[in-house]
Amino acid sequence: MEPFTIRYTLTRRQRLPELLPWIPAVAGSVGFSVGMAYLAGVASRWFLVFLALPLVLYRGLFALLVELAFYPGKPVEVTVGDEDLTVRVGGDTRQLALDGIIQVYRPEGDADWTVLHLDGTTLAIPAGLITPAQLDHLKGFALRAARQRWAETPPE
Repeated sequence: MEPFTIRYTLTRRQRLPELLPWIPAVAGSVGFSVGMAYLAGVASRWFLVFLALPLVLYRGLFALLVELAFYPGKPVEVTVGDEDLTVRVGGDTRQLALDGIIQVYRPEGDADWTVLHLDGTTLAIPAGLITPAQLDHLKGFALRAARQRWAETPPE
């Protein structure tokens, strides 16, 4: 199949899963901040200085929160070549091997196709932007990978 490119924009809602890895940091920061505020009120005002510590340690979290608040969309460009898949999200670029695609599916009632890669990358591609031929091309790699896994699995 000819190489193809799909361009779209991720909405805030589609980007919310980026917050999931930060949940422990949020919980720890809230507990730490409450503790420091209590110590500042009971022991010494110098404990207020420590309230800046979560801002320094988790600056990636706060940068993500600011980005979600002020930028409604993030441009995505997916280019499928002969052997690899290039994903550009904002300023980040990732090269993924097409042989690493393990699943292509569309959850019922969802407007996006989901492409799962062996390295843990998940792509959400709007259904209206990908043609059936392009979809079959991507599904073909997932089917080949599944057949290979089945062939390597020893019989019981």
